[in-house]
Amino acid sequence: MYHPESTKIKNLLLSNIDSLKGGTLFSIGDISIKVEGKDGLGGLIEEWFGVWAEKQGFNIKNPGSSQQFPDFFIGQDNSFLEIKTFDGTKSPNFDLANFESYCESVSNMPSRTDSDYLIFSYELIGSALTIKNIWLKKIWEITCSSKNYPLRIQQKKEVIYNIRPATWYSTRLTYTVFKSKQEFIEALFRTQKIYRGYDYLDKYIKNS
Repeated sequence: MYHPESTKIKNLLLSNIDSLKGGTLFSIGDISIKVEGKDGLGGLIEEWFGVWAEKQGFNIKNPGSSQQFPDFFIGQDNSFLEIKTFDGTKSPNFDLANFESYCESVSNMPSRTDSDYLIFSYELIGSALTIKNIWLKKIWEITCSSKNYPLRIQQKKEVIYNIRPATWYSTRLTYTVFKSKQEFIEALFRTQKIYRGYDYLDKYIKNS
C-alpha cells in the first residue's frame, strides 16, 4: 500500500520519536533569538526531514522547488512523498493541495493520488519544539465529506481554495474518512461538478 521506503522512514522516525526535540535559532548580525512563533515552522520541519533522510541513507530526492509537487521523490521508481505538519494541540488545518490544481493534475496524472503523506504533529512551548506523533497515510485516509460538498475543502466567499484534511485519528468524526481511493476520487470530481457545473470524472477514468 505505502511505498517500502516511506514505511521504513516512518518506522525509523517513530522508533526515535523521544529524541525529536529542538527549536529554531535566528540570527542577524550579532543578535540571535530563539523563535517562539509557528509561522514557517512546517517548511523548516520539511527541510530538516530531507537532510535527516539523506543522512540515514534513504533513497530520497528533492525536486528543487518548495512550490513544486511532490515535496520529495523516494525509491528507485521516484514515487511521490508529501510532508505535512500541524500543531498537535489543535486539529489538523494544513492544506493538502490547491483544489483546482489538484483536479487538473489528477486528470492528467492519475498516479498523483497514490502519493504517500508523511505527517508530523508537533508541540511548541516557548521556543522548545517537540514532535508528538507521526503518521504515514494516503490522501483518501485523511480526507472526508462535508456539509456543503462531497469533499471537505476551504472556501471563502464562495471560492474554493484548498483541499483540507479530516481529523483522521479522532474517534468522534462527524464525517468519516473515505474507504478507498476511488471513493475519494469520486468525491473530488463531484465537488468539482457542483462547484463548476461540469465533471472531470470520465476523463480521469479514461486516463487511469
